Amino acid sequence: MSLIDFSSIADRTVKKQQQPDCFPYDSYFPQSVSFVGEPWTILSKHIGKLEQNAVINFWTFGRYAMHDIINYVCRQIGACKVTACTWAISEKAVTQVLNRMRDGLITDFKLWIDPRVKVRNPIPLQMCQANFPVAIAPVHAKICLFENEQWKVSVCGSLNFTTNPQPERGVIQTIAHVYDNDLKILYEQFDREANR
Repeated sequence: MSLIDFSSIADRTVKKQQQPDCFPYDSYFPQSVSFVGEPWTILSKHIGKLEQNAVINFWTFGRYAMHDIINYVCRQIGACKVTACTWAISEKAVTQVLNRMRDGLITDFKLWIDPRVKVRNPIPLQMCQANFPVAIAPVHAKICLFENEQWKVSVCGSLNFTTNPQPERGVIQTIAHVYDNDLKILYEQFDREANR
């Protein structure tokens, strides 16, 4: 006979596992959109809920890209400004950004992209230029910055705005001075473009 009753612990574990992920901004998404399967399940398991002053390291294992991270972060922190740079972008990625702008989760979006996009991805580039400010200048960094009154989030890594079956590596930092330093560099590029 055991002196400790472990049955109540097992009960709590089962109840916790059955609780669905709940985010405060689900109302921004149409009911027809489902986030049950890939890559949403993977993101919620690997990244989890964002916390202030935290660093989250992750691998994608080919299951999600930067535009999926944008959906995930915006859905948690709410309406925000997004500034990004990337080497490549797809139509799917631009469409997801535009959907978040229509939903009101992205209030302002700016993109710095490498000039090779003119040859590699001319249609997504045209979509970008028709809908938000774009700086075209050499860059290989992949960064996405999110800001609102409560949050400053910096995401960096090897992820482009394209779907890649290869493993990618990234870091999410909810640290204000990291965000501020990254934003300063991106805005310097936008200022250079504006003065040309």
